[in-house]
Amino acid sequence: MTQKFVTRWFYASVGKFEDVKTVGFLPWNRRAVKTVEDSYRTANYDEFAKQLEHVYNELDELGYDVHQVLPLNIGASEPNHAVMDNGRKNYLGDVGFSVTRGAIVIGRLRG
Repeated sequence: MTQKFVTRWFYASVGKFEDVKTVGFLPWNRRAVKTVEDSYRTANYDEFAKQLEHVYNELDELGYDVHQVLPLNIGASEPNHAVMDNGRKNYLGDVGFSVTRGAIVIGRLRG
C-alpha cells in the first residue's frame, strides 16, 4: 500500500565568509588580502538550494506533491566584547542567533 504522506530531510554544510583586509603599515607596502573562512553564522545556501531541488524532484517522480516544508534551525551564540579605552576587552555576554541549515519536506500523494 502506498503511503499518503512521506518525508525527506536534508542538511547543508556551513557557509563561507569572505573578507578583504588591508595589511601593511606603510603606504607603499599596504595591500588587500582576501580571506575565506567557515562561518557558523550562515549556511552554504547554494548546497541548500540544490538539495531542496533534489527532494522536490524526487517527490514529484514518486507521485507526491510538496505539502509542507519545515525549516531546521540551528541555535548558536557568540561572545560579545566591548573594547575599552586602554585596549582591553570587556566581556558583555553572549549574543544568540539561529541559522536555517536544513529542512524536512513533507510530500502528499497526488489524487
